[in-house]
Amino acid sequence: MSGLRCAIYARFSSERQSPTSIDDQIRKCSQLAAQKDWQVLVEHIYTDEAISGTTMERDGLKKLLAAASSPLHPFDCILIDDSSRLTRRLADCLELVERLKYSGIRIVAVSQGVDTEQPEAELLMGFHGLVDSLYSRELAQKTHRGLEGRALKGLATGGRCFGYRTAGEQASLEVVDSEAKVINRIYSMYAVGLSLKRIARRLNEDGVQSPQPQKGRLSRSWCTSSIQTILHNERYRGKLFWNKTQKIRNPTTGRRIQRARPKSEWVISEAPHLRIVSEELWSKVQQRFATVRRLWGREGGPGLIGQQRQAYLFSGLLKCGQYGGSITLISGRWRTEAQQYGCSMYHQRGQTVCSNRRTIRRDELEAQLLRGLQEKVLREDTIDYIVARLASEVIRGFEMPDDEMVDLRARKLELEREITHLVDAIAHGEQSKALTSAIADRERELRAVTNKLIEPHSKSIQVKLDELRTFALSRLADLRGLLSKPHNIHEARASLAECVGKVTLVPDDSGGYVAKGGIDFVGDAELRVECAEGQNRTAYAGLFRAALYR
Repeated sequence: MSGLRCAIYARFSSERQSPTSIDDQIRKCSQLAAQKDWQVLVEHIYTDEAISGTTMERDGLKKLLAAASSPLHPFDCILIDDSSRLTRRLADCLELVERLKYSGIRIVAVSQGVDTEQPEAELLMGFHGLVDSLYSRELAQKTHRGLEGRALKGLATGGRCFGYRTAGEQASLEVVDSEAKVINRIYSMYAVGLSLKRIARRLNEDGVQSPQPQKGRLSRSWCTSSIQTILHNERYRGKLFWNKTQKIRNPTTGRRIQRARPKSEWVISEAPHLRIVSEELWSKVQQRFATVRRLWGREGGPGLIGQQRQAYLFSGLLKCGQYGGSITLISGRWRTEAQQYGCSMYHQRGQTVCSNRRTIRRDELEAQLLRGLQEKVLREDTIDYIVARLASEVIRGFEMPDDEMVDLRARKLELEREITHLVDAIAHGEQSKALTSAIADRERELRAVTNKLIEPHSKSIQVKLDELRTFALSRLADLRGLLSKPHNIHEARASLAECVGKVTLVPDDSGGYVAKGGIDFVGDAELRVECAEGQNRTAYAGLFRAALYR
C-alpha cells in the first residue's frame, strides 16, 4: 500500500551508548518508507534516550501509544529498527502488538523484516520478543556478576557517595578531603547532642556545600534526611556494602521498586583506606542513636529525633508518674508569659485519661532538678555505693554452698582415679575403643567440674573494680561540668539522656512533684575478672543503678 502514513519510534538503553544511535534508527526506517513510497510524519517521530527497554515508563513510548489510540488516527503504521527498540519483555511485546492491532495500526520491524500485517507476524514477533527478553536477562546477570567482582575488590559499583570520588582506569574510590572534613563535623556535632535539624541548619548557615541533589531536584542544601543518611553510612568507617537491595518490576504498574535482599546475599568487604570517621566517633554516634530510640523513638522504629526540637534541658526526659504520659511544655511556648510544664495526656486528652492537672514553671523545675542532681546524686559517695554493690554481687556470684563444694571435690577425685585406672589398663595391653571413649567422657566431665571449682583471685576483682570506679568518676565529672555551663545545652541534654534517662514526676500531697529516676555512671562497661588457669567470669556493671532522689 503506497501513501501509508508512518510514525517512527527509536530508543537506546544506556548513557554509554552513542546518541547517534537514534539518528541511525530513524535513517533506516526512513529509507524503508522511501522504498515503499510511504510517508513519514515528522511530527510523529518519537524517541527515548538512555532508557531501558525492560520498562514501559518511557515518555516517548507513552506519547506514541497515546497518539495511536486517539480517535483521530494520525498514522497507520509504526516503524521500528527492530523489536528490541519497542520492548525487551516478551509479555509487553505481545500486549503492544495486540493493543496496536486493535487500534488498526501495524508495526514494521525494519532490520528483522517483520510486518504485523503478515500471517506469520504474531509467531515472529513472539520469537524475537523471547530472544530480546533472554538477552536482557543474560545481560543483567553478567552485569551483576561484574559488579560483584568489583565490590569484592573494594572498587566503585556505581552511584554517588558524599565524601568519595572515582579515579583511575579501574574507577577506584578515593576520599575527598574537603568533604571528609564536613562528614567528621557532622558526626562530632551529633555526638555532642545537636539534633539532625540543628545540624542541617548550621551547615546551611555556614554555606557548607551539600551532596549533589538527585536528578530532577534543583535545590542544593542540607536537610535532616541527608544528615541521617550520612550518620548511618558504614562506608565512612571503612566498610563497603553491596547487593543489599534489588529492583523488582511491579507487574500492574510496570514501575520498578526497590526491595531489600536477605543479609545472606550481602557482599561486605573491608576497605580501611576509605575510612573517614574514627571507630570511637562512630560508636559515640550509634550509641546516641540507641539512646534517642530508647527514649523518644517507636520501638523497633528508625529512632529519628522528632522529639528533640526544644532547646530545653529536660524536654523529652520528663514523664508523668500518674499514668505514664509525657511532661511537656503546655503554655508559654510562643507567648511572653512564663513557660509551664504539665502532663500532655491531661491537656491533650482530658481528665478521663489522666487526672494530673498540675503545672510547674520551666525555670523552677529545671532549677530544682539540677539542685537535686548536684547535691544528692552527682557525688563520689554515690559512685562508691554503686561499686560496693557491684563488688558484693560479683563475689556472691562466685560463691556456692559448702555441701555442693564438698560433692564437687569428691567427684573430681573419683574422676581422676577412674582415668588413672583406664590409662593403666591400656598400658598393660588392653586396647579397645570402649576404653578410649570412657577416658574421653571422664576427661570432659573433669574439666566441667574443675571450672566450677575455680575461684577468682581477690586482687583481680579489686583491680577491675578500681578501673570501673575511675571510669565512673570521669563520667561524673563530665556530667557535672556540662550541667554547670548552661550554654552547652545540647551536649548537656544528650549526656543527661544517656546517664539519667527518663525522670518521673509523681504528684505529692503538698501540691508539687516528687522526682524519681535512676543514674547510670557506667553504662555498658564490662567487668571481666581473671581467674585461675586462664578462666574468666564476667559481670555487667550497667545493671546496677542508684536511686535518683525524692
